[in-house]
Amino acid sequence: MNAKRMQHQLGQLMTLREREIEQQQAQLAGKERLRDRYAASLQRLEQLNTQIGASGGACASLAGNSADYKQAVLQWAEQQRQQLAQHDAEIAVQRQTMLAMARKQQATGQLLGRAQAVLQGEERRAEQKSSDEIAGQVWLRRAGP
Repeated sequence: MNAKRMQHQLGQLMTLREREIEQQQAQLAGKERLRDRYAASLQRLEQLNTQIGASGGACASLAGNSADYKQAVLQWAEQQRQQLAQHDAEIAVQRQTMLAMARKQQATGQLLGRAQAVLQGEERRAEQKSSDEIAGQVWLRRAGP
């Protein structure tokens, strides 16, 4: 019954790997939502930047304020671009991790399939042996004295 114990252990391992993948998928979904927020924020900042227009207005103080505001928006947009790029890199790493986990789960599934096949083979052989013994006993009774 070594194959039965191995099948049970592989089944537990499959369950654990499935949970790990589900956790990774949940984390990835959260990161993708955050990425969408970064992208939307960046888009709004770029729209705001185009709406600011030229800073050479009638009043020097207004022109200075407009230029400072435009510079702040540009810096903020650049900061958002950097965060978005960093976040994209983190998502790529997360996807690679999930891919590696899926490969491990697939390999475990293949091992589980083999263990099940071995166990089924053992059960069929035991069943056949039992049937052969019963048939032999019946034959001996009929051929007996």
